[in-house]
Amino acid sequence: MRRSLAALLLVAVIVGYVVWQRPEEPVPPPAPPKPVVLEYADGSRMWSVGEGGLQPMVVQRVLKEMSEVSVPYDSLVARGGAVRTTIDAKAQTTAAAVLGRLVARQQGPDGSYSQEELNAGMTAIDPASGGVRVYLPGFQWDQDLAGGVAQQPSPGLFQPFAGVRDVGEGQVTPLDVTATYATLAAAGVERKPHLVSTVTGADGSLRYKAADTAKPVIGEHVVDRITASLKDNAMCNGVACMPYAAPWMVGYTPQLAVTVYVEKAGAVNAGLPRVIWQEFLAGFAG
Repeated sequence: MRRSLAALLLVAVIVGYVVWQRPEEPVPPPAPPKPVVLEYADGSRMWSVGEGGLQPMVVQRVLKEMSEVSVPYDSLVARGGAVRTTIDAKAQTTAAAVLGRLVARQQGPDGSYSQEELNAGMTAIDPASGGVRVYLPGFQWDQDLAGGVAQQPSPGLFQPFAGVRDVGEGQVTPLDVTATYATLAAAGVERKPHLVSTVTGADGSLRYKAADTAKPVIGEHVVDRITASLKDNAMCNGVACMPYAAPWMVGYTPQLAVTVYVEKAGAVNAGLPRVIWQEFLAGFAG
């Protein structure tokens, strides 16, 4: 009996030792991210998960908006899907080409930029939907001149709204200014600007669709009077615009409201925002 008990104890000790010595099961690697693609308004690819380098500023803005509408990027990476933006591929490319030719800041050998060199941001909005068609934040990876860094509006920038609507006196971004003038382009109907049109899952299910936020805020007869007055300026070439608000330039057609802001323009380059604005409209229409 004692021998049997001793044998059992010995077996238990040996088994316990073997179990103790057994290596732990390896932790499985994290699941690879699912394919996530950001698309232009026409469905062509803008950016996708796995692209190296820093995320472009416009991509960061889209991802931020996704979180604001309760479709966080991390949840999409876990399942895969596609984000259709409102950005117009042709308009974005045209704007980038114009800014690149007229404003692009030259980077020094140490990666820094001269403080005297220009930088600029541009935004364009479809008045009928509030969709942002152009979002160009400038040429510094850490400075968003399109919708991130607010600037002091120049005197007269919001003069057409005097006695019509209070647009505030604080600092604004080009996106703010474009949205304000898009209200005039939409016959007095205000819409919240947005960059995300739809979000679909990898299985094709619709996870998000931007809603129309139309809100009439200015009477059509007042808008017609303002638009006619702005078109009368010879420097606007028949388009409603504000040409004397440097370093800003803003104007609109029924299809598009566009704002340009040139940082450090000064007196020497006071006419540059208007030149950029005009060349963009000409290139986009061509």
